[in-house]
Amino acid sequence: MPSHAPAACPVPPLRRRSPRGRAAVAVTGALAALTLAGCGLRLETPPPVAPSPDPAEEVRQDAAAEAAVIAATVSDVTAEGATAELLARIGEEAGAHLDALGGVWVAWPDGAPEGAVTPEPAATSAVPDPDAADVLELLTTGAADAREGAVAAPTDDLAAVLAAVSLSRAHGAAEVAAATGATAPESAAAPLTREALLVRGVDGPTLRVLDQARFAYETVAARSAGAARESAVARAAHLQSLVDVALEEGAPDERLGVYDLPGADDEAGLSAEQAAVVDAESRLLEHWVFSLGLVAPDARGALVDAAADSARRLVDAGGTLPALPGLD
Repeated sequence: MPSHAPAACPVPPLRRRSPRGRAAVAVTGALAALTLAGCGLRLETPPPVAPSPDPAEEVRQDAAAEAAVIAATVSDVTAEGATAELLARIGEEAGAHLDALGGVWVAWPDGAPEGAVTPEPAATSAVPDPDAADVLELLTTGAADAREGAVAAPTDDLAAVLAAVSLSRAHGAAEVAAATGATAPESAAAPLTREALLVRGVDGPTLRVLDQARFAYETVAARSAGAARESAVARAAHLQSLVDVALEEGAPDERLGVYDLPGADDEAGLSAEQAAVVDAESRLLEHWVFSLGLVAPDARGALVDAAADSARRLVDAGGTLPALPGLD
Protein backbone atom coordinates (compact mmCIF):
# COMPACT_ATOMS: atom_id res chain seq x y z
CA MET A 1 0.00 0.00 0.00
CA PRO A 2 1.22 3.49 -0.69
CA SER A 3 2.58 5.36 2.31
CA HIS A 4 0.52 8.30 3.64
CA ALA A 5 3.24 9.73 5.86
CA PRO A 6 3.41 13.53 5.74
CA ALA A 7 5.80 14.95 3.24
CA ALA A 8 9.10 16.07 4.65
CA CYS A 9 9.54 19.77 5.05
CA PRO A 10 11.73 20.99 2.20
CA VAL A 11 15.03 22.37 3.42
CA PRO A 12 17.06 24.40 0.97
CA PRO A 13 20.30 22.56 0.19
CA LEU A 14 23.52 24.05 1.44
CA ARG A 15 25.58 25.54 -1.31
CA ARG A 16 29.01 26.97 -1.42
CA ARG A 17 28.83 30.65 -2.15
CA SER A 18 31.27 32.58 -4.21
CA PRO A 19 32.27 36.02 -2.91
CA ARG A 20 29.85 37.48 -5.41
CA GLY A 21 27.02 35.32 -4.10
CA ARG A 22 27.49 36.37 -0.49
CA ALA A 23 25.59 39.57 -1.21
CA ALA A 24 22.41 37.50 -1.30
CA VAL A 25 22.75 36.24 2.30
CA ALA A 26 19.93 38.43 3.61
CA VAL A 27 17.52 37.29 0.89
CA THR A 28 18.44 33.63 1.41
CA GLY A 29 17.95 33.99 5.18
CA ALA A 30 14.53 35.53 4.67
CA LEU A 31 13.47 32.72 2.34
CA ALA A 32 14.68 30.13 4.82
CA ALA A 33 12.67 31.79 7.59
CA LEU A 34 9.54 31.68 5.44
CA THR A 35 10.17 28.01 4.67
CA LEU A 36 10.50 27.18 8.37
CA ALA A 37 7.34 29.16 9.11
CA GLY A 38 5.49 27.02 6.62
CA CYS A 39 6.55 23.97 8.64
CA GLY A 40 4.87 25.30 11.78
CA LEU A 41 8.03 26.71 13.43
CA ARG A 42 8.03 30.25 14.83
CA LEU A 43 10.93 32.48 15.77
CA GLU A 44 10.07 33.85 19.24
CA THR A 45 10.29 37.63 19.72
CA PRO A 46 9.97 39.33 23.11
CA PRO A 47 6.73 41.26 23.75
CA PRO A 48 6.86 45.07 23.38
CA VAL A 49 8.06 46.84 26.51
CA ALA A 50 7.36 50.48 27.36
CA PRO A 51 10.53 52.60 27.64
CA SER A 52 11.93 53.07 31.13
CA PRO A 53 11.81 56.67 32.41
CA ASP A 54 15.04 58.47 33.22
CA PRO A 55 15.35 60.48 36.48
CA ALA A 56 14.07 63.69 34.87
CA GLU A 57 11.03 61.92 33.47
CA GLU A 58 10.23 60.34 36.83
CA VAL A 59 10.22 63.75 38.54
CA ARG A 60 8.19 65.31 35.72
CA GLN A 61 5.66 62.47 35.63
CA ASP A 62 5.06 62.56 39.38
CA ALA A 63 4.45 66.33 39.30
CA ALA A 64 2.16 66.04 36.28
CA ALA A 65 0.10 63.28 37.88
CA GLU A 66 -0.24 65.37 41.04
CA ALA A 67 -1.51 68.31 38.96
CA ALA A 68 -4.05 66.02 37.28
CA VAL A 69 -5.33 64.78 40.65
CA ILE A 70 -5.70 68.35 41.95
CA ALA A 71 -7.56 69.46 38.83
CA ALA A 72 -9.89 66.45 38.95
CA THR A 73 -10.57 66.81 42.69
CA VAL A 74 -11.29 70.53 42.53
CA SER A 75 -13.84 69.99 39.76
CA ASP A 76 -15.74 67.51 41.97
CA VAL A 77 -16.02 69.78 45.03
CA THR A 78 -19.41 71.37 45.67
CA ALA A 79 -19.03 74.97 46.82
CA GLU A 80 -20.79 78.30 46.52
CA GLY A 81 -19.95 81.97 46.18
CA ALA A 82 -16.39 83.14 46.64
CA THR A 83 -15.15 79.67 47.59
CA ALA A 84 -16.52 78.25 44.34
CA GLU A 85 -14.75 80.99 42.38
CA LEU A 86 -11.51 80.32 44.25
CA LEU A 87 -11.68 76.58 43.57
CA ALA A 88 -12.46 77.20 39.91
CA ARG A 89 -9.35 79.36 39.61
CA ILE A 90 -7.23 76.75 41.39
CA GLY A 91 -8.53 74.13 38.97
CA GLU A 92 -7.53 76.31 36.02
CA GLU A 93 -4.09 76.80 37.50
CA ALA A 94 -3.68 73.05 38.00
CA GLY A 95 -4.54 72.61 34.33
CA ALA A 96 -1.90 75.18 33.40
CA HIS A 97 0.63 73.31 35.56
CA LEU A 98 -0.26 70.07 33.80
CA ASP A 99 0.28 71.67 30.39
CA ALA A 100 3.59 73.25 31.43
CA LEU A 101 4.79 69.87 32.67
CA GLY A 102 3.89 68.18 29.40
CA GLY A 103 0.90 66.16 30.58
CA VAL A 104 0.76 62.70 32.15
CA TRP A 105 2.67 60.10 30.13
CA VAL A 106 0.70 57.05 29.02
CA ALA A 107 2.58 53.96 27.82
CA TRP A 108 0.20 53.03 24.99
CA PRO A 109 -2.18 55.96 24.18
CA ASP A 110 -3.89 53.99 21.40
CA GLY A 111 -4.07 50.71 23.29
CA ALA A 112 -1.35 48.28 24.27
CA PRO A 113 -0.09 45.84 21.61
CA GLU A 114 -0.87 42.16 22.19
CA GLY A 115 1.37 40.74 24.89
CA ALA A 116 2.87 44.15 25.73
CA VAL A 117 4.52 44.70 29.08
CA THR A 118 2.50 47.64 30.43
CA PRO A 119 3.63 49.69 33.44
CA GLU A 120 1.18 50.66 36.14
CA PRO A 121 -0.58 53.86 34.98
CA ALA A 122 -0.15 57.01 37.05
CA ALA A 123 -3.04 57.77 39.40
CA THR A 124 -4.88 60.83 38.10
CA SER A 125 -8.43 60.38 39.40
CA ALA A 126 -10.08 62.67 41.91
CA VAL A 127 -10.27 62.03 45.63
CA PRO A 128 -13.61 60.28 46.33
CA ASP A 129 -16.36 62.66 47.55
CA PRO A 130 -13.93 65.57 48.00
CA ASP A 131 -14.45 68.78 49.92
CA ALA A 132 -12.37 71.93 50.41
CA ALA A 133 -10.31 70.22 53.13
CA ASP A 134 -9.17 67.61 50.61
CA VAL A 135 -8.14 70.36 48.20
CA LEU A 136 -6.20 72.09 50.96
CA GLU A 137 -4.35 68.87 51.77
CA LEU A 138 -3.54 68.19 48.11
CA LEU A 139 -2.25 71.73 47.58
CA THR A 140 -0.16 71.71 50.76
CA THR A 141 1.43 68.36 49.96
CA GLY A 142 1.74 69.28 46.30
CA ALA A 143 3.56 72.52 47.08
CA ALA A 144 6.10 70.68 49.23
CA ASP A 145 6.53 67.96 46.59
CA ALA A 146 7.06 70.50 43.82
CA ARG A 147 9.62 72.39 45.91
CA GLU A 148 11.48 69.14 46.57
CA GLY A 149 11.28 68.33 42.86
CA ALA A 150 12.66 71.75 41.93
CA VAL A 151 15.66 71.15 44.18
CA ALA A 152 16.29 67.63 42.87
CA ALA A 153 15.36 68.14 39.19
CA PRO A 154 18.09 66.90 36.82
CA THR A 155 17.51 69.79 34.39
CA ASP A 156 17.37 73.56 34.91
CA ASP A 157 14.17 74.02 32.89
CA LEU A 158 12.30 71.41 34.91
CA ALA A 159 13.58 72.97 38.14
CA ALA A 160 12.16 76.37 37.12
CA VAL A 161 8.75 74.93 36.18
CA LEU A 162 8.51 72.98 39.43
CA ALA A 163 9.51 76.03 41.46
CA ALA A 164 6.72 78.02 39.81
CA VAL A 165 4.24 75.19 40.45
CA SER A 166 5.31 75.08 44.10
CA LEU A 167 4.75 78.83 44.53
CA SER A 168 1.31 78.64 42.91
CA ARG A 169 0.18 75.66 44.99
CA ALA A 170 1.42 77.22 48.23
CA HIS A 171 -0.51 80.40 47.47
CA GLY A 172 -3.61 78.39 46.61
CA ALA A 173 -3.35 76.45 49.86
CA ALA A 174 -3.11 79.68 51.87
CA GLU A 175 -6.20 81.04 50.10
CA VAL A 176 -8.25 77.89 50.67
CA ALA A 177 -7.27 77.88 54.34
CA ALA A 178 -8.34 81.52 54.72
CA ALA A 179 -11.62 80.92 52.87
CA THR A 180 -12.58 77.90 54.97
CA GLY A 181 -11.24 79.00 58.36
CA ALA A 182 -8.66 76.23 58.40
CA THR A 183 -5.16 76.57 59.82
CA ALA A 184 -2.82 78.01 57.22
CA PRO A 185 -0.06 75.60 56.17
CA GLU A 186 3.50 76.36 57.21
CA SER A 187 5.51 78.20 54.58
CA ALA A 188 9.16 77.68 53.63
CA ALA A 189 9.32 81.29 52.39
CA ALA A 190 12.39 83.18 53.61
CA PRO A 191 14.31 86.26 52.41
CA LEU A 192 17.50 85.55 50.53
CA THR A 193 20.52 85.40 52.80
CA ARG A 194 24.01 86.75 52.22
CA GLU A 195 25.34 83.19 52.00
CA ALA A 196 22.76 82.18 49.40
CA LEU A 197 23.54 85.27 47.31
CA LEU A 198 27.24 84.42 47.33
CA VAL A 199 26.48 80.87 46.22
CA ARG A 200 24.26 82.20 43.44
CA GLY A 201 26.98 84.63 42.42
CA VAL A 202 26.76 88.39 41.98
CA ASP A 203 26.56 90.17 38.66
CA GLY A 204 25.32 93.45 37.22
CA PRO A 205 21.67 92.41 36.68
CA THR A 206 21.41 90.97 40.20
CA LEU A 207 22.85 94.13 41.75
CA ARG A 208 20.42 96.25 39.77
CA VAL A 209 17.28 94.26 40.61
CA LEU A 210 18.21 94.36 44.29
CA ASP A 211 18.91 98.09 44.19
CA GLN A 212 15.71 98.84 42.29
CA ALA A 213 13.68 96.97 44.91
CA ARG A 214 15.57 98.80 47.66
CA PHE A 215 14.69 102.14 46.07
CA ALA A 216 11.01 101.14 45.80
CA TYR A 217 10.80 100.23 49.47
CA GLU A 218 12.60 103.36 50.62
CA THR A 219 10.13 105.42 48.60
CA VAL A 220 7.20 103.51 50.08
CA ALA A 221 8.62 104.01 53.58
CA ALA A 222 8.88 107.77 53.00
CA ARG A 223 5.21 107.90 51.98
CA SER A 224 3.89 105.64 54.76
CA ALA A 225 3.39 105.69 58.50
CA GLY A 226 3.02 103.28 61.37
CA ALA A 227 3.39 99.55 60.80
CA ALA A 228 3.48 99.95 57.01
CA ARG A 229 6.44 102.28 57.28
CA GLU A 230 8.29 99.99 59.69
CA SER A 231 7.81 97.01 57.38
CA ALA A 232 9.04 98.95 54.35
CA VAL A 233 12.08 100.25 56.25
CA ALA A 234 13.02 96.71 57.35
CA ARG A 235 12.69 95.33 53.82
CA ALA A 236 14.72 98.21 52.36
CA ALA A 237 17.48 97.62 54.92
CA HIS A 238 17.66 93.91 54.07
CA LEU A 239 17.85 94.63 50.35
CA GLN A 240 20.54 97.26 50.97
CA SER A 241 22.62 94.67 52.82
CA LEU A 242 22.47 92.40 49.76
CA VAL A 243 23.42 95.33 47.51
CA ASP A 244 26.45 95.91 49.74
CA VAL A 245 27.46 92.25 49.43
CA ALA A 246 27.25 92.44 45.64
CA LEU A 247 29.39 95.57 45.55
CA GLU A 248 31.94 94.06 47.93
CA GLU A 249 32.21 91.03 45.68
CA GLY A 250 32.93 93.21 42.65
CA ALA A 251 29.64 93.02 40.75
CA PRO A 252 29.53 95.47 37.81
CA ASP A 253 27.77 98.58 39.07
CA GLU A 254 24.66 98.95 36.91
CA ARG A 255 22.68 100.92 39.49
CA LEU A 256 20.72 104.04 38.62
CA GLY A 257 20.35 107.08 40.82
CA VAL A 258 16.58 107.02 40.43
CA TYR A 259 14.24 104.32 39.14
CA ASP A 260 10.83 104.72 37.55
CA LEU A 261 8.06 103.45 39.80
CA PRO A 262 4.54 102.52 38.73
CA GLY A 263 1.69 104.79 39.67
CA ALA A 264 -1.59 103.78 41.24
CA ASP A 265 -3.43 100.99 39.45
CA ASP A 266 -7.10 101.91 39.60
CA GLU A 267 -8.18 98.80 37.68
CA ALA A 268 -6.48 96.50 40.22
CA GLY A 269 -7.40 98.79 43.11
CA LEU A 270 -3.78 99.44 44.07
CA SER A 271 -2.35 102.62 45.48
CA ALA A 272 0.98 103.90 44.15
CA GLU A 273 2.73 102.43 47.21
CA GLN A 274 1.12 99.03 46.74
CA ALA A 275 1.92 99.03 43.03
CA ALA A 276 5.56 99.84 43.80
CA VAL A 277 5.85 96.87 46.15
CA VAL A 278 4.12 94.51 43.71
CA ASP A 279 6.43 95.62 40.91
CA ALA A 280 9.59 95.26 43.03
CA GLU A 281 8.71 91.83 44.39
CA SER A 282 7.63 90.57 40.96
CA ARG A 283 11.07 91.46 39.60
CA LEU A 284 12.81 89.73 42.50
CA LEU A 285 10.62 86.62 42.21
CA GLU A 286 11.34 86.29 38.51
CA HIS A 287 15.07 86.82 39.09
CA TRP A 288 15.32 84.09 41.74
CA VAL A 289 13.43 81.59 39.60
CA PHE A 290 15.72 82.40 36.67
CA SER A 291 18.75 81.95 38.93
CA LEU A 292 17.91 78.29 39.62
CA GLY A 293 19.84 77.39 36.48
CA LEU A 294 23.00 79.03 37.82
CA VAL A 295 23.48 76.96 40.97
CA ALA A 296 23.94 73.33 41.90
CA PRO A 297 20.80 71.42 42.95
CA ASP A 298 21.73 71.55 46.65
CA ALA A 299 21.74 75.37 46.49
CA ARG A 300 18.33 75.76 44.82
CA GLY A 301 16.25 75.58 47.98
CA ALA A 302 17.27 79.03 49.22
CA LEU A 303 16.38 80.57 45.86
CA VAL A 304 12.97 78.86 45.75
CA ASP A 305 12.27 80.06 49.30
CA ALA A 306 13.35 83.61 48.41
CA ALA A 307 10.97 83.52 45.44
CA ALA A 308 8.22 82.31 47.80
CA ASP A 309 9.01 85.22 50.13
CA SER A 310 8.60 87.69 47.27
CA ALA A 311 5.38 85.97 46.21
CA ARG A 312 3.94 86.36 49.69
CA ARG A 313 4.93 90.03 49.90
CA LEU A 314 3.42 90.96 46.55
CA VAL A 315 0.16 89.18 47.45
CA ASP A 316 0.08 90.96 50.82
CA ALA A 317 0.45 94.25 48.90
CA GLY A 318 -2.65 93.45 46.85
CA GLY A 319 -1.00 91.85 43.82
CA THR A 320 -2.01 88.60 42.16
CA LEU A 321 0.12 85.63 41.19
CA PRO A 322 -0.14 84.10 37.71
CA ALA A 323 -0.51 80.34 37.31
CA LEU A 324 3.26 79.99 36.90
CA PRO A 325 4.92 82.71 39.02
CA GLY A 326 8.31 83.75 37.70
CA LEU A 327 7.62 82.20 34.27
CA ASP A 328 4.37 83.81 33.07
